[in-house]
Amino acid sequence: MKIIYVDDERPALDNFRLTVASLLEVKSLHVFQKGEEALAWVTDNPVDAAFLDMEMPGLHGLKLAAKLKEVRPSIRIVFVTAFSNYAMNAWELDAVGYILKPYDLADIRKEINKISSYRPMEDKRVAIQTIPLFSVSIDGTPLYLARSKVRELFALLVDRGKRGITTGEGISVLWPDRENDAAAQSLFRMTYKRLVDALTNADVGDIIGSQDNRRFLYVDKVNCDLYRILEGDRQEAKKYDGQYMDEYSWAEDRNGQLYRMLLDK
Repeated sequence: MKIIYVDDERPALDNFRLTVASLLEVKSLHVFQKGEEALAWVTDNPVDAAFLDMEMPGLHGLKLAAKLKEVRPSIRIVFVTAFSNYAMNAWELDAVGYILKPYDLADIRKEINKISSYRPMEDKRVAIQTIPLFSVSIDGTPLYLARSKVRELFALLVDRGKRGITTGEGISVLWPDRENDAAAQSLFRMTYKRLVDALTNADVGDIIGSQDNRRFLYVDKVNCDLYRILEGDRQEAKKYDGQYMDEYSWAEDRNGQLYRMLLDK
């Protein structure tokens, strides 16, 4: 595996180099103090994964990750930082991992194992990740949903799969403190319409549908780690470490199912 590490602090680069030295999976490592230099290298050289410090001068963090994915769509991104407040933004960029400093060999090995087990999903345009957090990409480009409830509704549809949800079920999950009245139903319909519009604008509006007061995802039109695990994909199951759509409390029921399937054996 060919990887790069970008951090503006020389001791951090030296520490990373020493940490990964014992990992046989890492065939080559190049380190950079400037994001611009890393981008130039990746433009001209094949790289499997990039470990990136989140905050440093110049081209850095999320912006650098986006640029790297432009030139190498298959590159896997892992953020290495002392700050936890960027995690949600990182997952929107389809990051593999988010390591908090100080880290140790086990932390790096865990992310290397994820990258090693990653298999591109080329047969379908929409790739959905639910472990450990929810993210969606279309043709390798992350899907950005500006409204949190639209994003959460999409996550809920993914979780429920073929069964889908009724309007009442959607309201009880997305707005648990509200009554299922006309105003709440109108709010749900508007949220669903915004999701449909966002997917349609991305030319994948056909992956969700509605019938008899149920909204659902056409699971056969997407690649999703959850569905592959439920179908018995052992390689995909290796990614699971007890976290599933960790940003949503309602996902605990499914997380419990996965835990019993995979960790309680």
